[in-house]
Amino acid sequence: MSLLGPLGFTAPWLLVGLLALPVLWLILRAVPPAPIRRRFPAVTLLLGLQDREPQTDRTPWWLLLIRLLAVAAAILAFAGPVLNPRTDRTGSGPLLILLDGTWADARDWEMRMERVRALLAEAGRAGRPVVVTTLTAPPDAGLPPFRDAASMAAALPAIVPQPWLPDAGAHAAWAAALKAVEGRFETVWLSDGLARDGREVVLDAAQDKGPVTVIQQPRTITALLPPAWEDGTIRLTARRTPTGPALEMPVAAIGPDPAGLERILASATLMFPAGAGEASVDLALPAELRNRVTRFALTGQRSAGAVTLTADTLRRREVGLVAGDGGGAERLDLLSPLHYLREALAPDADLVEGTLADVVAANPDAIILADVATLAEGERERLIAWVEAGGTLLRFAGPRLAATDPSRLEEDPLLPVRLRAGGRMVGGAMSWGEPRSLAPFAEDSPFFGLPVPPDVTVSAQVIAQPDPTLAGRAIAQLQDGTPLVTRKSLGEGQVVLFHVTANPDWSTLPLSGLFVQMLERLAVSARSAPPTAEELAGTIWVPQAALDAWGELSPLDTRPGIPGERLAEGQAGPDLPPGLYADGARSLAVNAVDADIVLAPAQWPASVPVEGLTVAREIDLKGPLLALALLLLAADAVASLALSGRLRGPRQSLAALLLPGLLLPGLLLPGLPVRAQEAAPPPGRPPLPRSGGGCLCPGGHLRCGAGPCPDRRSGGGPDRAGGAARPVSGALAADRRGTRRTDGRGYRKGRAVLFPPALLADHATDPDPLARGLCKAQPLSRHGGHDPVRHPRCRHRRSGRLHTRRAQAPGHRAGA
Repeated sequence: MSLLGPLGFTAPWLLVGLLALPVLWLILRAVPPAPIRRRFPAVTLLLGLQDREPQTDRTPWWLLLIRLLAVAAAILAFAGPVLNPRTDRTGSGPLLILLDGTWADARDWEMRMERVRALLAEAGRAGRPVVVTTLTAPPDAGLPPFRDAASMAAALPAIVPQPWLPDAGAHAAWAAALKAVEGRFETVWLSDGLARDGREVVLDAAQDKGPVTVIQQPRTITALLPPAWEDGTIRLTARRTPTGPALEMPVAAIGPDPAGLERILASATLMFPAGAGEASVDLALPAELRNRVTRFALTGQRSAGAVTLTADTLRRREVGLVAGDGGGAERLDLLSPLHYLREALAPDADLVEGTLADVVAANPDAIILADVATLAEGERERLIAWVEAGGTLLRFAGPRLAATDPSRLEEDPLLPVRLRAGGRMVGGAMSWGEPRSLAPFAEDSPFFGLPVPPDVTVSAQVIAQPDPTLAGRAIAQLQDGTPLVTRKSLGEGQVVLFHVTANPDWSTLPLSGLFVQMLERLAVSARSAPPTAEELAGTIWVPQAALDAWGELSPLDTRPGIPGERLAEGQAGPDLPPGLYADGARSLAVNAVDADIVLAPAQWPASVPVEGLTVAREIDLKGPLLALALLLLAADAVASLALSGRLRGPRQSLAALLLPGLLLPGLLLPGLPVRAQEAAPPPGRPPLPRSGGGCLCPGGHLRCGAGPCPDRRSGGGPDRAGGAARPVSGALAADRRGTRRTDGRGYRKGRAVLFPPALLADHATDPDPLARGLCKAQPLSRHGGHDPVRHPRCRHRRSGRLHTRRAQAPGHRAGA
């Protein structure tokens, strides 16, 4: 295809015909137009005169221009003009089509696939082997082998974007894979537009193998960071690149409604100031709605980067409080065990208080029993089932628990260890000389890392029975090694016992900040910071749902578990896809975007050509140019008729314009035989009598009555003596003989006459068609033609002599 700017031609050699236009101009200019013919009897007076200075008439310049434009349009049309033609690449070797394939590509992935299909079509026409791959695919197996474009196009549906960004290690692996390919190849890189560390090594490896072309669409990329819990509100932050004018972007909180259907529970608007790349908004939700939120999403941004999952990182735990004395209504607040529990848990948890049956029915995340010694049988069974389902039961000792005799011989399911009778206190039989302080927490303890204040002491406690499993269940001890807090697993949940009271009666622990921190570690899991590697070490997390590149969450059933150490890293990748992971009652969200992401537009060296993703659509101009040529030719035909005088007069002009349209259906459709006056008359109206009527003879004569047809050469009709005339198929009748002479010696030579269709009106729709036709025929006789028959009802009169023949009955003699 030959290109001329944005215009291309499939047959450019036909444009040579444009060189003949000047010659055609001269030829058409030298040929005079057709003369105008007029009947002028007095022209005989000019015979013999000579024109000493003859002047040849020439075709008008504007008519020549129309004809040349018509020819030029036809030549251009047959040359195959195409606007914005697609040009194939000039390379001949293998072609590598490399896509980033990240969540930033998901929003316009279909547009990228259209560009890839166009590249494959070019490669197929050139017979080039090709391979299509993404940087998010695992590079362990190396670059896929090159193959023909048709088979590669069939495999395109299997290539989809992934909900993560390749890191520096993935880029280094891809660079090594490109270097391992033998031979040279051309690379077309479809970039997502984001700058990343390590991309330069892939570009260098591709340039070492051949030319590199980058296709990158300028657009705004927006990412939503994981939510943070600050001062009782949810802080949502989004980032964008490149920066630009002020922008409003809505964000929605999505989760199940009470019926279990997923819907938008709340919404807010992020405001990007002009030139800013980050915007934040605070969202305050009631506890009921906050616990239902499963993810936040930017409205209108269909990608995994615009979605952030919450899991347990946002949800506040519900903690149930039950006291052995009924809540301590008869005691002062400072002496009530629930008072210190409320003060420690209220900032980070939603508290549920009531009877044990009511608290278990509310299904909180944790239940705290403050000095509850005995339980009813029904309450006990329901509580055990609740713990086995994944709940956390925290129990505090007290006088009631120390005075009872539970688990003396066998272990109680709702206590982690067997207890001794009585207890231990300062001044008692099993007493210390002075209160004891706490020992540092062991590494395997959930309290590891918490500082132990020196003023926290214990003056009394319940004592655990010696047991081989006691050392493994103790998670906090005193300086002398006495267990202070013990724990055991029960089903999917756990049971924890503080061997002291929840108020300052037996210990100063409830008065310290360590008490709050210990309760947070056990009963509250809502923390804005992700869990550390130490907290996740040795755990296995099972994938529950996966997030795809378009931000859709799908449940999973068959994927293997992920080690807690990999989850602690938090960076999504092929071995840790974004989604929800669970370990017993805990859940953890891995998002496509973390809080440390930096969004910046990709920059390419000046030596690398960068093209846009969108390509102008090809427009074939052959059809419009051919239509223009036909229109110009039609205008030329009308102009030529006008110059030759054939369009003078309204009726002639109308006939000349409509005649081609009227004749074309007749030429295309076969003719059908028609007989005049064969239609049955309508009811209630007598037929037109033949004896007194008129007819149109084959020669074009209008005849009335029963006399013979005046046109002897026409062969007559079926009834020469006075029958019906020969059928006529149209309104055009030619008078071949002319006007009948009055002396009976033949006819005067005449000319063709165009009879209006009104002369052949159907008597079924006209009460007196013959009279109307004769009246209309009177003006025609003034311009030549035969003598008409005047009907008695005709009002036309003619000055001078008028030869008429009245309609007569058979046998009546006509008068002059």
